[in-house]
This record gives sequence, C-alpha cells and structure tokens, in this order.
Amino acid sequence: MLNIGILLGALIGFLASREFRITFPRHRRQYFQVIAGSVLMGYAAALASGCTIGAMFSAIPSLGLNGIVFGVTLTMGAFLGVKTVSKLG
Repeated sequence: MLNIGILLGALIGFLASREFRITFPRHRRQYFQVIAGSVLMGYAAALASGCTIGAMFSAIPSLGLNGIVFGVTLTMGAFLGVKTVSKLG
C-alpha cells in the first residue's frame, strides 16, 4: 500500500503541475547519460543493500545515524547531479 500511495502521490503531483509530458532525449549523448546514471544507481543500491525508499522510511524516522548520513549525501548528490546536467545541457 505504501508503494501504491507513493506512485499515486507522484501522479497527482505531475498532473497538478500541468507540466507532465512524455519526451525523448534529443541527442545521443543524453541516452548515454541516462544509461550510465541507471547503472550507477543500480550499483549504489546494491552497495547500500536497499533502495532510497527503504532508507528513508526506516532509518530516518528512527533517527539512525545511517539514515541521517544517507539523507544528507542523497541531497548533495541530487544537487551536484542537477548542476552537472544543466552545465552539460
């Protein structure tokens, strides 16, 4: 039920923003970036023995140090990823 709620919440957010549309990358380089990012995310999930949803919903609410470190580094990684993609863009 939790996963269904997450998916429905994301769908409602997309529809409410009125910016949802299916697009495909314009350049071949973007396909490489998507594939490389997917491989890195899969490798990181295997190293972490789980996924971001599991880490967020179990460790952070219980104030586990691993959850707090995970949240901080996830935020930093997302920020750096957005900056990198916008510069390559």
